[in-house]
Amino acid sequence: MARYTPGPWKMRPSGELWSYSRGEAPVEIGTMSWGGRQEERDGNARIIAGAADLSESLDELMLIVAQPEIIEAIFNCDRISAKSKLIIENARATLEEVTGKKLPEWPKNDPNDKRLE
Repeated sequence: MARYTPGPWKMRPSGELWSYSRGEAPVEIGTMSWGGRQEERDGNARIIAGAADLSESLDELMLIVAQPEIIEAIFNCDRISAKSKLIIENARATLEEVTGKKLPEWPKNDPNDKRLE
């Protein structure tokens, strides 16, 4: 994964973005400012604050769905196969965009990733 300030992140009403990394003191990582209606600003703040957790979750999802038993289950179930492949490809493409790293096409995985071994 590309490096970024660890989450969880929280956006304060002032526009300050803070990292509340587990076990660490809170750290201000930036300030956001934009126009628009208050509900839009609040929604944008929630999306930005959730970005680190979403990225980590997508990375873990890709790790799990590249396991042989999961691949086999997806390929062998006509009812979920097409939709599952679409979801996995969207997750992979999003992770590529977020990390700036080229990821293998599913069902291949990174041979250097030993997290589940």
